[in-house]
Order: sequence, then C-alpha cells, then structure tokens
Amino acid sequence: MNMYSRQVHPRKVDLQKRQMPIVRCMCGAKILVVPDLKAMNRAVNNHIVEHKKTGNHSEGSTTYLTKQILIKASKMKHYT
Repeated sequence: MNMYSRQVHPRKVDLQKRQMPIVRCMCGAKILVVPDLKAMNRAVNNHIVEHKKTGNHSEGSTTYLTKQILIKASKMKHYT
C-alpha cells in the first residue's frame, strides 16, 4: 500500500452518510438536500418525471417534496 494513498475508513463513510440531510418522497425515494436551490429544483423535477413515467404522480408530490426540503433546511445549523 502506498503511504500517500488516502483511504477512508468504512465507519467514517457510514458516519458521513448518516449526517447528510435527506428528504424522503411519499414513494420512499431519498433526495439529498443541498444548499444550491437550482440543484434542488432539478432533483425534485427529475424525481417527479420518474413518478410520471410510472404513473405514480399526483399533483401534491411536488408540493410535498418542497415542504419537506424547506423544513429540513430550516432545521439545519449551517445551511449556507
């Protein structure tokens, strides 16, 4: 093993995953909450497109996800 290679300990990766803010859609899918509003909008829209493809879409899906994201963002300490 090269002394310059940087390997991340598996427990550290698990801890980082647990600390990442996510919201769950009504279908159970997870969407990562990021501080970039354009990226969040794209993520929600892409997920809604998947709902429409499967015929699982309701008009309230977008509103539900938006509310969940705003609630999560308002509870975060360092959302910048």
